[in-house]
Amino acid sequence: MSSYRILIVEDEVLIADNIKRYLTRKGHQVVGMAISYDEAVELFSQQLPDICLLDIKLSGHKSGIDVAHFIEQQPHNCPFIYLTSQMDAQTIEMAKATLPAGYLSKPIHKEGLFATLEIVMHKQQMREEKKPSIPLFDGTQTHLVELKDILFLQSDHIYLQVYLSDGRQIIQRNALKDFMGQLPADQFVQTHRSYVINLAHISRWDNLTVYMGNHSIPISRSRKKEVHSLLSMP
Repeated sequence: MSSYRILIVEDEVLIADNIKRYLTRKGHQVVGMAISYDEAVELFSQQLPDICLLDIKLSGHKSGIDVAHFIEQQPHNCPFIYLTSQMDAQTIEMAKATLPAGYLSKPIHKEGLFATLEIVMHKQQMREEKKPSIPLFDGTQTHLVELKDILFLQSDHIYLQVYLSDGRQIIQRNALKDFMGQLPADQFVQTHRSYVINLAHISRWDNLTVYMGNHSIPISRSRKKEVHSLLSMP
């Protein structure tokens, strides 16, 4: 069995302690235990766990479902498993909408806990291995970058600057036309002779500009019709 870094979000201290004891005896690392949304968010941001165990009902106004929504919005968005007791139909539907990796019913039994963890993390590993990526060489090191993390490309003569969703910028010696041949045409589009964008990261656009967060990317007049037709697709 592999060892995982696990965050426990559970407002019943006795239950949380029992889960922690099960996990540590099995060789896993519990990176933190939270009883509320605020504690969970803080610990998640600090520790970046491999997986989270989320009690749906927490101390305070926000629930484990709110924690799940927070996790989904992070660059590091790990799988999570709900810890559940009796739930009403509305709560069940809200939980299902977050697409959890699994559910564990209370009381938590260690055999079910271990089996669920292994299944969830095996699926996660398989997804990670299948994620399309591309190598980027910056002159010193080669970075294996997932295509989904590329915001846009900017060409500057014989150099290509790759902007990533985590704020990094990788510069490599390459022609924009040659690099585009390695990218899926349904995901990346050239808006200007010097720019290629990832359609998945567009926040808004106007007649001659596409916006990605704080970045504004020009749309040339010659490419406007093609770009706008792609932007308007559902």
